[in-house]
Amino acid sequence: MKLFLIPITKRRWLIYAQQLGKLTAEKPSLLDQVTSKAVMTWQQWERGDKKWQRMLVEAGNKVLRRIPYEEWGLKSIPTLSSRKKQAGLHEAKIGVIYPPSVIHHGDVRSIIRQLATERAALHRSRLWWSVIGMPIVAPFALVPLIPNIPFFYLAFRAYSHWKALEGGKHLEFLLMENLLAPAPSMELDAIYKNKIQCGKKAQTQGNTENSKSDRILIDENDAQMIAKTLQVPGLAGELERAHNQVLLESKAHQRQPEPKKEV
Repeated sequence: MKLFLIPITKRRWLIYAQQLGKLTAEKPSLLDQVTSKAVMTWQQWERGDKKWQRMLVEAGNKVLRRIPYEEWGLKSIPTLSSRKKQAGLHEAKIGVIYPPSVIHHGDVRSIIRQLATERAALHRSRLWWSVIGMPIVAPFALVPLIPNIPFFYLAFRAYSHWKALEGGKHLEFLLMENLLAPAPSMELDAIYKNKIQCGKKAQTQGNTENSKSDRILIDENDAQMIAKTLQVPGLAGELERAHNQVLLESKAHQRQPEPKKEV
């Protein structure tokens, strides 16, 4: 496994795991089989003839885009079984790729610790609420023809929150056992240096709005370039999602009226 720590702004980051050398002889777990079946069904519905299937896929994709990018990042990290914990103590350290001009070497571990723990309480709470809600909506399965959408949604969200929790636990384990090896990437850093220089030029031309806020460091084009540079195709979609979500949050924050000063 290899980890990528990619700044979206100077105070917000995406962590993404690339799994290397996965054992092909290992039998897929029941959870993997169910997940694979769900993906195949979703793809069939995208190309389906029935209107309700296409409408459901369109609505579902909108919901997926609203799931926080931090959650998707943690979900990319594999779960850690007890067997793997014991084996991990004797494995080589896991590289953490990052741009040194944006992230200081000494901050890598603290950033990863923050990403691993800051949303744990939220995921745990929403996991339990999803599990509690599943029996309540289960009777909708009696409705003919249409699948029990509320049940499947809650089941998906329960799985998603559980996967994010497990990803965070894996990161905490790697930190505790000192199995992380920060590895600065000069190729990645070159992309950020170019963006930072462009940002400084914009500030000198009178655009002080971004200088006061936590400026977004990448855009959608950079997402593709970063993924190509690091040779991790799956990273592009995650970076685009992160960029779009942070951009929307930034615009919403700018629209909020400033508090009136007392005279």
